[in-house]
Amino acid sequence: MVINCQPTTDELNPTIIIEKTPNEPTETLPPVASIATTSATTSPSEQSPTPMSALSPTNAPTNAPTLLPTSTPLPTETLSPTPWPTLPSDEAINQVMSLLVDNQNPDCLLPCWWDATPGQTNWQNIKPFLDSIATKVRTTSWGASVTLPLPESIAVTGFDYNVVYVWNSFGIINEIDIDLINIPGYDAKTMVGLYGIPDEVWLATIAEPREGVLPFQLIIVYQQQGISFRYYVDATKHNEIITACFEPGIEMERPDLFPAGPKIYVWEPGQHKSIEEISLIPGETYYPLADKTDLTPETLHKKFTNPNEHPCIDTLADLWRDY
Repeated sequence: MVINCQPTTDELNPTIIIEKTPNEPTETLPPVASIATTSATTSPSEQSPTPMSALSPTNAPTNAPTLLPTSTPLPTETLSPTPWPTLPSDEAINQVMSLLVDNQNPDCLLPCWWDATPGQTNWQNIKPFLDSIATKVRTTSWGASVTLPLPESIAVTGFDYNVVYVWNSFGIINEIDIDLINIPGYDAKTMVGLYGIPDEVWLATIAEPREGVLPFQLIIVYQQQGISFRYYVDATKHNEIITACFEPGIEMERPDLFPAGPKIYVWEPGQHKSIEEISLIPGETYYPLADKTDLTPETLHKKFTNPNEHPCIDTLADLWRDY
């Protein structure tokens, strides 16, 4: 394992409200029976049955009965995850920050998240490590919400930082939903430069600011890789043009509404996800980038990776509804 490597807002920004569909666990899971952590049975394809030993004839008298092979029950192979010692609070925070900062580790690029890869990793294999650093782990039969500690410098008062894991009937993780967080290194410019030309880019905003706030959402999707990034920024409007910028850095004024980092959602590569499955905000409507701007995924990639250009998107205000 590589270990070194929202909030519900007020009516000013309805797009920030993050709700889960029945297919994805919410950040607050109801009490349910916890998953046993002492052992986990492997899937049928993982079992390695022990060959039965055939009984050999002995040099018995010729009139002795011939011994026939008997059927021996095959043992069931089990996994016994080794518990990790629970880290003190300050050490757990340091471990979490170390993992967050090391987001370009070539051994665990997305959709791998902290040594868990959708479609490959069994939940029981990573649970002991997460237990050692988490402040809370809530499980159901199909997933878990892991609450992680953050330093005061980036923690938002009243809001937890959660990572939600969803697994299949064999316990293999197939989706991971990671809360947005106000740290550098995950901006759209950096992520597009790292992961290449997106398969899809989606937008959502409103025509007019509301009490000084003009929320703008950008969703960047890599279908084949099983990765999506959803960014929230406070856009500006000038001469009927709405401009949203995604500069590297951190949000200083409203980290509770517009944190620098995106909400990350990853899934098993090769599984196509609709924008509704990716966004998981009931009633929210997203539009393809080319429908609302003069950009395409290819030209957005070119613009965002050009060191001489700002990673900004312009769109006409009259193309959007005034809620």
